Amino acid sequence: MVECLPEVEAKLVAMRAEYEELLAGDGWSLQRLFSTPDFDIAAFCADFRPNRFAAVALAETESFCRRYGIWLESAGTHYNSMTPYLHPNTISPERMTTIGIYNAILFWLNDTVGREKFANLTTLDQRRATRTLERLSALLETRTAATDPDPVEAAAAEFLTLLADSADAAWLDEFLESTRSHLNTAIRDQNARAHGGVLGVTEYIDLRGDVSGMYPAIALCEFGRDEYLRWDRIRAAGLGEPLARLRRLTADIGALMNDLFSFEKECIRDGADFNLVSVWLLNTPGARLADAVEAAAGIVRERLIEFVTLRARIEALCDALPERDVAVMVGTQVEDMSGCVRATWVWQFTTLRYKGASIFVENRMT
Repeated sequence: MVECLPEVEAKLVAMRAEYEELLAGDGWSLQRLFSTPDFDIAAFCADFRPNRFAAVALAETESFCRRYGIWLESAGTHYNSMTPYLHPNTISPERMTTIGIYNAILFWLNDTVGREKFANLTTLDQRRATRTLERLSALLETRTAATDPDPVEAAAAEFLTLLADSADAAWLDEFLESTRSHLNTAIRDQNARAHGGVLGVTEYIDLRGDVSGMYPAIALCEFGRDEYLRWDRIRAAGLGEPLARLRRLTADIGALMNDLFSFEKECIRDGADFNLVSVWLLNTPGARLADAVEAAAGIVRERLIEFVTLRARIEALCDALPERDVAVMVGTQVEDMSGCVRATWVWQFTTLRYKGASIFVENRMT
């Protein structure tokens, strides 16, 4: 961890000044940044389509949120649209709606008391946010709502009932614990001042995976299909390690690609610095924002190439596997993770959530 907070603050001021200068330029193409001569991110995602139950699920999710007063008027339509992209293989509108409700609760928390908002809250509101976190964590652990729930707690309790009624019991236990881990990192100030210094790049990437919520999102692919992984059999077939690595790459790509798309929202408009671009910049003496953008994109690009290569290797292993049911199970998970990776590009390219004046061509309003 890099300390010396006054120097950190000075670098952030310089970063934001350079950003204003870069706005006047031609900008970067995120497609170019994430691609190589042998791999084009847009071509990789060209045949991607969101879930067929999108319209029904999005309407039901919005109705649910409005009933509990947790619909974000300015951003709700944009974030709500993510669910059918991230879960294209969900088998029914009911499961699609349940996943949508989960995502909507997380987005509401993110946009009101989450990591980039937390530092700007009053002391009283920070205490309230911490209390909400504690009570949500207790709800996920005990599966019992408080007697006096606030709206988001009541919404989470109803979601939990919907989920428990149709989910595999063992999967549910792991999913709820994964959600608790996510909330414990997401509803708090993760900026350098709160940490007392700047996280190293590797340290940041490890933490970002938990903060992003990508691990619960990947797990929800199993719920969406109503088909659950049996890791004992996957490991016995010799596929445990490569499949776990593919899941880690999926989470990293989802979290770190978002850091590029959301850099301006988080680091310029909200004044946060918990972002791969700023963390790389603060860890690199003499670097400028332009260097940090290229380096951060390179980290994402490396993971995309590893993902495609490892996916092909796992598919070849599955083809040779005698246990055909395990091969099908793993193949389904690989397909779902490919969907998550493609969704990461397609939804962020499509949504208006990050659009505006931008140094990135894909984020500019057209």
